[in-house]
Amino acid sequence: MKKLMKFVLISAIMFGGWALAAASLHVVRAPGTMVYGYVPVNVHVIPKNTLTFKDTYLDTTKWSVADVQSRPTFIDRLHRTGKADLVKQAAETPAPASVTITPPKPVEVSAGVHGGNSAATDPKPVAADTKKPSSIFDFSTEKK
Repeated sequence: MKKLMKFVLISAIMFGGWALAAASLHVVRAPGTMVYGYVPVNVHVIPKNTLTFKDTYLDTTKWSVADVQSRPTFIDRLHRTGKADLVKQAAETPAPASVTITPPKPVEVSAGVHGGNSAATDPKPVAADTKKPSSIFDFSTEKK
């Protein structure tokens, strides 16, 4: 019985500490990389103003202006801690409702010598980027 009580007490203290830490911190995933481009994610831990479980984890990689405007207290906290650059890309991305999509222009197709497969109607190949993307396992000393 004594071992059970000790286990319950230690477990309660451990999980209570985790709950307190979760209530007092924002974990923010932002677009970009960390550690000079070697870590492919950009995660920051920012202290909250109050103890609450609201906005404990925020993924700002696909945010738009509407998302930034819907969380003014979080944005104010970022400005106060000097981490406003975490939502800089989101502040410049328009909301999905305000984006206008223009339909593609019609293409004239004329029958050529080869029965419609002339070089004028074939799409031009797009030059692919030959530069290999960097990896976290690339240990070259070349600066980027």
